[in-house]
Amino acid sequence: GKGGGAATDDSAGDVLQSLRLSNPNGVKVYNVATGRTIPKWLSDQKKRSLRRDEDYRARVEILQELEFNGVSQKVKCSKDGQFFMASGIHPPQVKVYELNELAIKFERHLDAEIVDFQILTEDYSKMAFVCADRSVQIHAKFGAYHKVRTPKQARDLAYSPA
Repeated sequence: GKGGGAATDDSAGDVLQSLRLSNPNGVKVYNVATGRTIPKWLSDQKKRSLRRDEDYRARVEILQELEFNGVSQKVKCSKDGQFFMASGIHPPQVKVYELNELAIKFERHLDAEIVDFQILTEDYSKMAFVCADRSVQIHAKFGAYHKVRTPKQARDLAYSPA
């Protein structure tokens, strides 16, 4: 409904208001590098206590190296919430990011453009890709595991664990 979108817009607006804004030539530029950073050596107990701190709650954390030469078409999060995956074209590739580290874990290049993909396990250890060359590829942590050609081009992929 309309209520869900309004809540998202409000939270995005709150984040943007907490960033330093400059307005050169009438173009809004938000500086995401300003503000306090949380030291890595801080104890877990202290980090938990920061949840009540308004400055800490208004911070913006950015996923490093989230870029593609061409276009990113699909993004998905693992069921355990620890990994973020994005597929892109030119060259066809998938990138896996570890959200605890806010950095890329690995990237893998494929032979054909990725039409859709599914994460088959709780983490990133098994994935399936539907590709534009009429193939379905199964990948494991170590790399490509199996490839099957389909008679017609697929547009979507669904997985139902048994």
